[in-house]
Amino acid sequence: MEIKFGRKIEQKKYLLIQRLLNAFDYDDYEYLADIPNESYAFLLKNRRFAGVSSKIYYIDRQNLNLDFLTGMRASDMLIVNEPHLDKERTSYWRKLKADNRVVVTIDLFRIGLVYFREGQRKENFLIRF
Repeated sequence: MEIKFGRKIEQKKYLLIQRLLNAFDYDDYEYLADIPNESYAFLLKNRRFAGVSSKIYYIDRQNLNLDFLTGMRASDMLIVNEPHLDKERTSYWRKLKADNRVVVTIDLFRIGLVYFREGQRKENFLIRF
């Protein structure tokens, strides 16, 4: 399935998420978006593997909180779409990075990746994408 947005940056983000999902085995996902994007929902739904105990959360919302982090496992991953879109999302991204349950964050400006790996020291990466 092709991304439905014509903008080059959307196509670039879609391809990156597609590569991430190919490299990260998961058996469940949660798609949290104010305006659902069929292309991303389709991509998440069709990349799952049975027998793996990890979950991917795709977050593209304005009104965000950290309450759902209580159920995170070490093998789970968050994909935060546009973490620097506005002040509210930037504030949410900072709160995520500061949370003790979050171990690794990767800030690609247009996409933020969050990992909960145990046994690794806390690190925040900023990578130009």
